[in-house]
Amino acid sequence: MKPNQKLVGDNGKEVLLFPLEYLYLSQGEGGDYSHLGTLAMDFLGWGINGRVYNCPYYAPCSCRCIASTESANRIWQSLDEVNLADGTTSVVTWVQAHDNFPLNIGTILQQGDLLGHTGTAGQVTGDHVHFNFAKGPYANWEQVPPNNNWQLRNSIHIYNACYVNDTEIVNGLNYNWISYDSITPSKQIKKNFPWVLYARKKRKLTNF
Repeated sequence: MKPNQKLVGDNGKEVLLFPLEYLYLSQGEGGDYSHLGTLAMDFLGWGINGRVYNCPYYAPCSCRCIASTESANRIWQSLDEVNLADGTTSVVTWVQAHDNFPLNIGTILQQGDLLGHTGTAGQVTGDHVHFNFAKGPYANWEQVPPNNNWQLRNSIHIYNACYVNDTEIVNGLNYNWISYDSITPSKQIKKNFPWVLYARKKRKLTNF
């Protein structure tokens, strides 16, 4: 999604959007480093010219910060039911991690507002953001085998939570990322190859 972007479905409810303008996965579900058994994912900050550090990301829906588990973690919950990429509507909860200057508990944001930045707070190997989405109101945490890593209760696949309208897919690791298309979601996977990014960059440079 882009800054200040808003999208409301035909049912009058907000469409949950992927929080970054560019999608570059650095660790997918079940990643051997820290995600084994979980549905969490790590994303790098990215832009038209490549890697972006301290990269901004945005509120995927109107939401409130409801809890913190560590200084670098914030848990958010939607203010209302939203349209999810699995075709259902529900309240949604998510955790973001590694922002060096996260917002305070109690903060309320509207869809498209600045939510945070990729960072290096906590146990990390480099600048990125960690997301874990769950369906329903916040229901605390659970440990999952085989390494007892933590994830939100009622966790869902991020690609079943967030639509990717106006997000450039640079490295999606072949997950089924979906765009919202009027009443029914489009099942077409969005892929952007290097020549597409180059063409867009060239157009940007030549459009005065």
